[in-house]
Amino acid sequence: METVTFKMDRRHIQMLKDQAEASGRSTAAVVRDLIDRHLGRKKRPSLHDRAKDLCGSVSCARDASTRTLKGYGRD
Repeated sequence: METVTFKMDRRHIQMLKDQAEASGRSTAAVVRDLIDRHLGRKKRPSLHDRAKDLCGSVSCARDASTRTLKGYGRD
C-alpha cells in the first residue's frame, strides 16, 4: 500500500476517529471503506436490489393487475 497525506478540518478528523473507535478499526481502514463505497461504486443498486428481501412478503391476487378498476375511466 502507498501512503497518502491530506488536510482535514478538526471536526472531520474527530468524526473519523469516532467512527474508527466505534467500529474497532483503524482510521485508515475507515477511510478506505468510505472511498470504496463512494468512489469505487460503478453502478447504483436498483430499487429491486435494495428491496428484494421484501419480494413476496405481501399476499394478494395472483395477478393483481386483473382486478376491476372502478372510478378510473374503465367502468
